[in-house]
Amino acid sequence: MQTIKTNYGNVYVPRETIENLIKINIADIKGLVGSKKTIMKEIADIFRGNEDTKGKSEKTLKIEVKKDNLLIDLFVVLKHGVRIPDIAWEIQNKIKSELKKEIEVENIEINIHVQGIQFSKKKQSKQDLIASNLFIKIF
Repeated sequence: MQTIKTNYGNVYVPRETIENLIKINIADIKGLVGSKKTIMKEIADIFRGNEDTKGKSEKTLKIEVKKDNLLIDLFVVLKHGVRIPDIAWEIQNKIKSELKKEIEVENIEINIHVQGIQFSKKKQSKQDLIASNLFIKIF
């Protein structure tokens, strides 16, 4: 549960509520594919022993409250061809406006971490892959 101080007092909001508000508001953004878990995060989770204990959203969304500030780290994958700054700006604006409206919190910091770019299937063919040509030429 996150405790957020507002002008009217303390607000106690479950982490799942904040996650759901974020997911609902970014679902319709064009160019946003989703999220993925990085290999380094997988390795760290295995060593910590919590690989499936907190659910998938723990790997794609981090929410913290520090000194009356709501800090959100969102890890995303985007479609090839979109302008990364434009998508990041749109995600940040949507999340901020919704959280300000629903929770009435003013100090929100949102960091967007682009984990990867998804290419369309049409652009990924064996002819385009350098490794496949090298493999054929060597063997």
